[in-house]
Amino acid sequence: MKQALFIAAIVAYLVSEIFPSEWLTWVQSALSMVIVVVAFCSIKLFVRILGAAFLSTGVILLAAHGASWTNYVLGFGSMLNILSLFVLIPMIALPIELGQYALKVQAILYSKVKHSGMLYCITSLLSYILSSFMNLATLPMMYHSIHPSLQYYPIKQKDRFISRAITHGYSMPILWTPVAPIVGIIVEMTGVSWSSILPIVIPFSLMGLALDWFMGTWVANRRLKKISLTALEEISAARESAVVHQADGTNEDKGSHPGQILIAIVVLNVLVFVMERFTHMGFLLLVSMLVIPFAFVWSLMLGKGKAFVTGSRALLPSHVLKMKDQFFVFLSAGFMISAIKSTGSNHAINEGIMAIQHVVGSDLFLLMIPLIPLALAFIGLHPAVGLALAAESLNPQALGISVQLMAIAMLTGAATAFLMGPYNATAGMMSNLIGKSSYKVSNWNAPFTIAYLIMAMLLLLILKKVG
Repeated sequence: MKQALFIAAIVAYLVSEIFPSEWLTWVQSALSMVIVVVAFCSIKLFVRILGAAFLSTGVILLAAHGASWTNYVLGFGSMLNILSLFVLIPMIALPIELGQYALKVQAILYSKVKHSGMLYCITSLLSYILSSFMNLATLPMMYHSIHPSLQYYPIKQKDRFISRAITHGYSMPILWTPVAPIVGIIVEMTGVSWSSILPIVIPFSLMGLALDWFMGTWVANRRLKKISLTALEEISAARESAVVHQADGTNEDKGSHPGQILIAIVVLNVLVFVMERFTHMGFLLLVSMLVIPFAFVWSLMLGKGKAFVTGSRALLPSHVLKMKDQFFVFLSAGFMISAIKSTGSNHAINEGIMAIQHVVGSDLFLLMIPLIPLALAFIGLHPAVGLALAAESLNPQALGISVQLMAIAMLTGAATAFLMGPYNATAGMMSNLIGKSSYKVSNWNAPFTIAYLIMAMLLLLILKKVG
């Protein structure tokens, strides 16, 4: 029942965007309102309280301004563009699973990687690459691919090692990849062109990856100095034995080459880049419409077209049902945002923000923007919701900041929220994988997050000075 309701709302949104119709707008709004009511009793208490706060704020604003009943109904559904991407993005993980790329990765690790510092860099890089496509599905795939190899390297705290390598690499593509809902939210809310910020955010995300490699390698080298030569020789011998065993039996000829994923990343980004330039589709809609056809064609090229259809039919309903919390809180936040816009309350918010800017100065205010999603993440607000609210409240022109600079500041802040937010899905999933608390996962990421945030603030100041 719930799965059908959620999917119907997504379908109604997609169809209404392609074939605009007033009655379809009413249908998606009505379905969204029903979802909020139906999901209320089956979601987590914290999410229920958060969503109720959004709904109450929206109702109070509309009532205070004497809004008609149509505003209450049509206020729902404005976040279906974001939810569509959340629902459809996991489909792109299917060809990666069907291609069994993880088997080839393990074969390469056993035979080529001989140093824990190199293992850290490879893990971080692979996490970066997969995150460009798979988003949250990257975490379990990387963990199960890399974890068996850790016993063959001199790593004392294996859980911390793999958690940091995976989450750091995973968070960096969030600055630019079209499959990250955060990118779509910021592009849509600020009105910035995705292609216009790519020349800045892609190199900066690679700088973040390089920073992670430097810090990870430094820790690995420091660790090696504390390990006896005898222990190192024993570990090396065990690794060589594993290589021989693997060559005798096993995954060497299985799985597709990981290089195909790099090719697919380039192709997808080129498609999005071209279609953004030559169509009038919104960024979120564009990516949502491309995901399934792209994943299906990729599966066909692997000879797994039928397996893709079977897998997607099983994956979509189960994934949608797991998203009931996200549906409730995003639709509730969307209702509040719609109420703010329709009642003109955003002007009062902008005036308050401008007053703060005048007090602290434009440079310091710019540096505060990346801290917004990080701060909201520590009170349990998903970065996507936090950024949607922030993007709606901040007016770049009024604040004397370019739209591109505002978008970059928000994206860099989003990455820190995914790195350190103890209540978000990243920390929660990694916590479940390694059997440690999400607070520990967050604390492990603190040194890199601080270094990355400093680097991001320097970038913002340089960009502001050069105009």
